[in-house]
Amino acid sequence: MTERTYTDPDCLAFVEWAEDSGLEVQHYEGRFFWKGPAVRLDYVGEAVGIPVPFQHDSLGLGVIVYPISSDGGKGEEHGG
Repeated sequence: MTERTYTDPDCLAFVEWAEDSGLEVQHYEGRFFWKGPAVRLDYVGEAVGIPVPFQHDSLGLGVIVYPISSDGGKGEEHGG
């Protein structure tokens, strides 16, 4: 996994929520040129307690959940 440095306050709050929830954050490039942090879940009902407005995309087997605010990140901190 590659981690990025986000600066948008909603993206930072989303990352903190995900890490506190034990979820793996990944960088996602979604619809309408959206870029930023996201997490994969089995279903959107698992997205409990997200502290910012969020959206989701169906992946067929599960969903990817991400904040409405977009933030492409400032490059890579480190690869893993």
